Amino acid sequence: MQLGKILPRFRIRRGRPSDAAALYAVHERAVRVLGRRVYSDSQVESWVHGTSPDCYLRAMHDDGEAFEVAVSRLRGIVGFCGRKDQEIRSLYVDPDWSRLGVGSALLQRAEAMIAAEGHDKVVIGASLVGLPFYELHGYNVVKHRHWRTGGGLMIPAADMEKPVAGAQDAAARPPRRRAGQRG
Repeated sequence: MQLGKILPRFRIRRGRPSDAAALYAVHERAVRVLGRRVYSDSQVESWVHGTSPDCYLRAMHDDGEAFEVAVSRLRGIVGFCGRKDQEIRSLYVDPDWSRLGVGSALLQRAEAMIAAEGHDKVVIGASLVGLPFYELHGYNVVKHRHWRTGGGLMIPAADMEKPVAGAQDAAARPPRRRAGQRG
């Protein structure tokens, strides 16, 4: 039996402004369902307070945040990852699609893009919900802190980072020579 026939299929593409409502829906559902595993009801409600599709439009247009989205042919957008420079600013997966490889695929894609931009590490401000996921993918906690939610409550979180794969190797390698260049 092939694994691809069991797992739901999705593809990853670049996010676009027309995705804003779907990004909001995935974000809100993930926080409301998965967030309750770790945070209180009041913390979860404070976390989603003030979030709207316009937040994603502003992030794309005004802040230069790039989004990658996981799309299922039958369900539409089932997850997304937002990044800027070396920071992953958001990674949310619809609870019905959690533990099916969507988050891992989005994270790997973001890490590859961050490395391609020349950064030597990836940084993340992780909720306690995401902390085990990121640790599983090789991230280390730099410090535990509290994050102010949209509703004003402070919730526990962690700053995490991970060296970009190949960053040390690239730094140790001599520079490439151009065709015809002598050393």
